[in-house]
Amino acid sequence: MLKIRRASTEHGAQTRALDVSRATGLLGIIAGLAALCGWSVLPAYVIRHLWFISQVHPNAALGFILVGFSLRLARFDGATPWVHNACKLFRISVGLLGLLSLANIWFHLNLGIDKIIVRDPTVVMPGAMPAPAALCFYLLGCALVLLSAGRSLLCLNVNLLVTVVTTATLVAGGYALLDPRAVPAYLTMPAMTALILLILSLGVVSSNTHDTLMTVMTSNSAGGTMARRLLPASILIPLALGFLRLKGQEAGWFDPAMGLVLHVVATMLLLALFIWWNATALDRIAGENGRIEHAVQDTQSALLDILRHVNNAAFAHDLKGNLTFFNCAAERMFGIPAADALQKNIYSVITSQSAETARDILSSQLIGGVGRPEPLVLRTSSGEQECEVLTVMMCDHKGNPAGFFSLVSPLFTGPAPQTPSSDRVLEPVSVV
Repeated sequence: MLKIRRASTEHGAQTRALDVSRATGLLGIIAGLAALCGWSVLPAYVIRHLWFISQVHPNAALGFILVGFSLRLARFDGATPWVHNACKLFRISVGLLGLLSLANIWFHLNLGIDKIIVRDPTVVMPGAMPAPAALCFYLLGCALVLLSAGRSLLCLNVNLLVTVVTTATLVAGGYALLDPRAVPAYLTMPAMTALILLILSLGVVSSNTHDTLMTVMTSNSAGGTMARRLLPASILIPLALGFLRLKGQEAGWFDPAMGLVLHVVATMLLLALFIWWNATALDRIAGENGRIEHAVQDTQSALLDILRHVNNAAFAHDLKGNLTFFNCAAERMFGIPAADALQKNIYSVITSQSAETARDILSSQLIGGVGRPEPLVLRTSSGEQECEVLTVMMCDHKGNPAGFFSLVSPLFTGPAPQTPSSDRVLEPVSVV
């Protein structure tokens, strides 16, 4: 039973991750189509004044479309042979586009790869596709192929390289506005291209639903909450401190060596303070959850003390079916002392013909079904007897299933007893 609830939680996390992957895929398709339409239709003097189009090489736009369709079709991969072959074609095309662009740049092969779509893109964007962008497309293609092959860990490692490259180029481009000399040529990439590649790399990570990184990031546990809090700080704090360091050096407050020392020390201090604040918040939440848990346990103990002496047989069991409560009426009905019953399984008091019905009742409770009395054949002290059993799911302080509680009412199958005339209850009569 616990596996059903865990499977439902994991399915919800996987659905959210796939939604992110499909959304990033749609963004890549729209961005690529917009850039290609601009390059194909608009004259060069107009493209120069359109920042978005001039920042995206035509081949990079084609790569955005290929990656976008790969992410959009990932959900249906394997549904039919046609869809599987289409997914494989898109993923291989992404890697091939990056590989040919790298060969054209590094080895000067002049393969004409830069003039596939637009005859002369150098009129507005000099040269071929930037080398970092070509490398990112090659790595994204490799990551997508590894994802389709089920190599989740390798896919994550390769995709993280894309995230590192695009993040480095974005940071370098931002710092270049302050000090162009601090940025090497191999980190030069248009900001829009780097940003879209970064988003697409996050989409590839999200499509890898079997990866522990996305499982933790999308979970509702304390670890997931801590990860979502610390991740923005780990990105923004070093960026802000690097900006302040460059401004300080530019103003002449300290030399580069002292600036490096201040940068490192400030990063260590701020991250330590942020971790301490996050740990304090989690500790406070854990304390509140502990008080709620004790209150729930006290309520359950008081309820069980009351039910221990009711006339109807009542028992409770955990998610594995082990009996955890057995009242006095249940001892009389089943002829088993409570001490012995607590060492047995729930199916020891249910006949084999009703065992499947009992499993259906418990499964229905786990998925939110309405509890109502159900007829079950139980092994009582007087033999097998059909009874009405009302089963209710018990939850812990977090709302997770903790077990089931059942109340038994024997079904009377003989002739209806006659009520003596002296003890008959008179029906109320309305007087007008």
